[in-house]
Amino acid sequence: MPAAKSERLPGPRPRKALGQHFLRDSGVLADITGALRVPEGGLVVEIGAGTGQLTAALLDAGHEVVALEIEPRLVGHLRNRFRRHPRLRIVEADARTAAYADIVPADRPFSIVGNLPYFAANPIVRNALESARKPAELVVMVQREVAREMAAPPGAWSLLTVSIRVYAEPELLFDVPPEAFDPPPAVWSTVIRLELLPEPAVPAADIPGFFEFVSRVYRNPRKQIHNSLARGLWLPPGGAREALLRAGIDPARRPETLDLAEWRALQRAAAEVLALA
Repeated sequence: MPAAKSERLPGPRPRKALGQHFLRDSGVLADITGALRVPEGGLVVEIGAGTGQLTAALLDAGHEVVALEIEPRLVGHLRNRFRRHPRLRIVEADARTAAYADIVPADRPFSIVGNLPYFAANPIVRNALESARKPAELVVMVQREVAREMAAPPGAWSLLTVSIRVYAEPELLFDVPPEAFDPPPAVWSTVIRLELLPEPAVPAADIPGFFEFVSRVYRNPRKQIHNSLARGLWLPPGGAREALLRAGIDPARRPETLDLAEWRALQRAAAEVLALA
């Protein structure tokens, strides 16, 4: 990967209070652009366009781009820099709450790309995954530790891993050093691909209850699943062990070792035990 270029970026300076770190490495910009797999006839939604470095790379690659930016001063800069570009639309919006159904035409598939602010990465990703108009994929840069948690291997899943796996297949692409940014952050970053499943792994109507159940059990992730289940929700005496036996799960295992099918089986078993109480 090429070393980060040191020249000053055009446009407004990053604001520390907003956790802004603008990507300046042309090699990383090219790698992100090259990693996109935009559906045929689709467009790219860029999150957090900033000063427009990635925007320019996407346009140079021939993509049609909808650039989201929350900060008015940066929106003004982008509109001046790319004034009347035929393949770019700039939208002032907060990607944590943006409604993609209002941003992307109903007949256009789309991919999401962006260098996400560390503090807002999780709600931005969650909003995209839960949106009524879902992208085909997200290729986004987040803090390295967060990316590794999103794509954790079997046996090391967290609540974040589960929340990702319900909607998408994660793939770690490459790491990005601090010096690729202006100013350099204190941590490394990682570009990750989240490829949306054709349908969520949990039926849509069941997702709220599923996440509520998993969240309660994950309050004690380092304890054996028997203890985590017993402490996470009310079950009659002996109910936790009975639910685990019904689900075919060893009570000595830890929550981080369960996969989606096992979580679903345990949720059903716990409901059966409660119904009999």
